[in-house]
Amino acid sequence: MTPANRTLIVYYSRSGTTARIGHALAQRLGADEVTIQDQRAQGRVSVWRAALDRLLNTSPPIAPITAPLENYDLIVLGTPVWGGRAAAPMRRFLKDYGARLPAVAFFCTMGGSGAASTFEDMQARLGKPPRASCSFDARALGTGSYLDALDRFAMQLNGDAHPPPSR
Repeated sequence: MTPANRTLIVYYSRSGTTARIGHALAQRLGADEVTIQDQRAQGRVSVWRAALDRLLNTSPPIAPITAPLENYDLIVLGTPVWGGRAAAPMRRFLKDYGARLPAVAFFCTMGGSGAASTFEDMQARLGKPPRASCSFDARALGTGSYLDALDRFAMQLNGDAHPPPSR
């Protein structure tokens, strides 16, 4: 972490899609990044397990976050949308670490809809609004058209009118 940029990107990604956005955002911001690890499974969490988590509102155990959260000015939280809410491992992160978070921003990846309800749920769990939020749907991710939105989101987080470095 450089003293000038005290931003941390924290995300959960079951399939790698949210990780792709989180990593690209971290590069644009010169930010550190941390991946939330679901400890229930050695491999990837199945789609069925994700659906069950959503239906039962379960919070799986996650690996401890060792990043010094109090050293950051902004923490950007990224999650896939599971049934109109944040993924269960992100919900666990919010439960375990939410009280320690400074200013936050949100991003999500989704098949088609659910960003608004996901962001509302995250805000309710934290008890504070995000500085900014951005959603990325499967179609934009598939065509690469999400890059402009990602650049605008990065600029908004930087509070900067200058475009980020070229891709």
